[in-house]
Amino acid sequence: MNTHTLEAPELTPSRDFICGSWSTPGHDLGTDLADPNTGAPLQRQLQTDTALVDRAIGAAAVLHSEGTWRTTSPAQRASVLRRTADLLADRTGEVARYDAINTGVVETVTELFAQGLSDALCAAADHLEADPGCHDPADAGRPVHLRYLPWGPVAVIAPWNAPSFVVAKKAAFALAAGAPVIAKPSNWAPTSAAVVAEAIGQALMEAGLPPEVFQLVHGGRDVGRQLAADARIRALSFTGGRAAGVAVAHAAADDCKALQLELGSNNPAIVRADADVDATADALVSGFTKLNGAWCESPGSVAVVASRHGALLDALLDRLRDLRVGHCLDRNSAMGPQAHAVQYQHVSDAVAKLAAAGGAVHDVTPVPDTAGYFHAPVVIDGAPVDSTVDEIFGPVLTVHRVADDDAALALANSRSTGLAGYVFSSDIDEAMAIGARLECGEVKVNGTSVLDLVPESTQGFWGASGVGAHGDAELLRFFRGARIVGVERPGLPL
Repeated sequence: MNTHTLEAPELTPSRDFICGSWSTPGHDLGTDLADPNTGAPLQRQLQTDTALVDRAIGAAAVLHSEGTWRTTSPAQRASVLRRTADLLADRTGEVARYDAINTGVVETVTELFAQGLSDALCAAADHLEADPGCHDPADAGRPVHLRYLPWGPVAVIAPWNAPSFVVAKKAAFALAAGAPVIAKPSNWAPTSAAVVAEAIGQALMEAGLPPEVFQLVHGGRDVGRQLAADARIRALSFTGGRAAGVAVAHAAADDCKALQLELGSNNPAIVRADADVDATADALVSGFTKLNGAWCESPGSVAVVASRHGALLDALLDRLRDLRVGHCLDRNSAMGPQAHAVQYQHVSDAVAKLAAAGGAVHDVTPVPDTAGYFHAPVVIDGAPVDSTVDEIFGPVLTVHRVADDDAALALANSRSTGLAGYVFSSDIDEAMAIGARLECGEVKVNGTSVLDLVPESTQGFWGASGVGAHGDAELLRFFRGARIVGVERPGLPL
């Protein structure tokens, strides 16, 4: 398909959903949302007024205090989630297109995320039904009630790289826990969150439940800081960069609210001497170009044993020469443009810095000659190890020659890691043993899929990659706290 024939997409204006009413955010952030394929402005970035954010928080706090949602039966909460799933299933095409334009990720990929929204809602309902929060000891011989209850109103702050999925999944599990939710999408990717809000709002209305159960606000760091600092918000889930996550943690510290912070990680990959080079190159190229390189578990730093270094580098470049970078709505594109000008410049600056430090930059993928934010995927070989510690969050893979497995492990664990790691080897037992020594929450052997290893997977955020974990059971647990009430045991000695 000729990308120049694709029509410029239209984005629906950003809209707040506060106390059941839709309105346009009142503050202009002074920056455009642009078509990443052309650089053409689409609409202004908007932010919710401080007073309206405060109103949304107040409404959520009153709702929680009155118990309207938290005392709604688990069966009815699950029903609302399943109805929301049905409503979103009818709008996957719309969500996919919005997310493609907001992120630059090719539509064939954003479709998969959009199709996963319903699954996320249903998974939250399934976990609620399996664990409604009642865990009374069976052998107490007296009344003792152990309950897992919502901490209180919840804020969900979503990133720009997977906007609809993060809003839908985190909100779904918070709602399953019985917490009212205020969601804030990234100011760079606000559009699809309104579709999620419309579906949840309709499901609540059909069930005769108050709209304040779910609210939507917009903006940048100021709104994020306001949500984090407000003591009425009792749990906050943030997905994004480390600097922003640390700022959220500082803002939230005064009232000790529950925090789940999923931050960045320069995820290491170890390539052993017995690895299948072709299969390894396939997986690494797929991994570091997925979501245009902007996903927090992308392989970022490869430690390859010296005897395989040349063959692996050649194989990586062979695949990159054939990779099609193009318009994100072109179904023949394998990778799209960077999400916005700031992200494009960030990646370009990171590559330039590594080149200046002595890294050999391999840029072999053709990109469209347009005004869009197209950045070729880049392999950088031989950059000084200490210049490649931190995550780039873009389509850049650094390659490092090492002597053996121990050296590979030492290099891998010297990265700014914590989320994911990868090991490539024909000896599965050895690969598993090496993976167990990587200091991160999920290690995959011979693959780089974005999906979990198993449905019941749990992945901790190790090191500076965040606070908490993700995995469905962990997510429901995060939004609830334990409370035990019972008659004291008689005759205790102390």
